[in-house]
Amino acid sequence: MENVIISYFKVESEAFQALSELKNSSTFDERFTLSQVALLKNSNGQIIMKDGFDTGKRTQNDTWKGGLIGTLVGVLGGPLGMLLGFGIGSVVGLAKDAGEAKEESSLISAITSRMKEGDVAIVAVAQELSEEPFNLVAEKFDAVTVRYSASDIQEEVEHAQTVERNLQERAKEEMRQERSEQRRETVNEYRSKFKEEFEELKKRFSSTD
Repeated sequence: MENVIISYFKVESEAFQALSELKNSSTFDERFTLSQVALLKNSNGQIIMKDGFDTGKRTQNDTWKGGLIGTLVGVLGGPLGMLLGFGIGSVVGLAKDAGEAKEESSLISAITSRMKEGDVAIVAVAQELSEEPFNLVAEKFDAVTVRYSASDIQEEVEHAQTVERNLQERAKEEMRQERSEQRRETVNEYRSKFKEEFEELKKRFSSTD
């Protein structure tokens, strides 16, 4: 079965070690094939890719960015990801167990809600004849692993891109709209406020002469 696998780690060094082991194991274990693997981190409230490989090669070029994980990272780092991740990690922390994590059907929502500042996760696109090879690596560490159907996540990411484009177009349209009467009144209030502030400022300067 083709899956998107995500393992949430509490220790960054363990995630890097798991990434290295996955790269090595994928070259000789015929029970699973890794297509794309990335190590993600919540840095300053934004999900970024720290490391990864594509079909067994280090991602020193940009080819991986056209794949599912690259598109996912683009959504997470874009306006929609920031919107979904508002207050990221402030309420919901790392998943305590796999059962809790599996309740979330949306990978995008899961990542933005579960990854606190500084948290890391490995995301992999894989074809698995057995879940054992991947689990054997992840279970060595303090990590929670959840699987999603790759086709479901591909559709979710593409839908998210459509939603993002629609939000951007709507925002542009609303910004182009003529000011309503209420908005004009607000502008007049601000105009009066600025004038008062400058008048007060000029009085202060004149009083010091």
